[in-house]
Amino acid sequence: MTPTSATCRASKPDGSPLPGRGFTLLELVVVLALLALATALVAPSGFRMIASWRRATEVDATLQAVAALGTAAAQDGRARTLEAGPVAADALPGLPEGWQVELDAPLAVQANGACGDSRGRMRGPDSYEQPFTVSAPFCRTQRTGAGQ
Repeated sequence: MTPTSATCRASKPDGSPLPGRGFTLLELVVVLALLALATALVAPSGFRMIASWRRATEVDATLQAVAALGTAAAQDGRARTLEAGPVAADALPGLPEGWQVELDAPLAVQANGACGDSRGRMRGPDSYEQPFTVSAPFCRTQRTGAGQ
């Protein structure tokens, strides 16, 4: 008698197989199909969750790049002013690749690191937009409104 399972079946002295040993090929195929179905149902939401985490990390890094202007001015000992409109990427070290910052009002940073009030928007490479504010005197950045 030829074994019909994924593992060889032990047999009794008369040649009949012992019951309950091993799995048949059909049982293994059914289990694999169920696992594939469960993975197909869960994978899209998992990918969306990872993309959401990545975007949140990049938004935080962009806010930190703006907030770091005060520290950089204090270390250099010189004042900086960012005019209203798009901010050059080299003016914000640590800005994630593909992200842009646009200020609605000029941002003045004193040589001692104190900032004036300002507001603006950040845009991601995937057309995501998040408004933010910069609060005096410590260059505290904060998200405002809902991101798109």
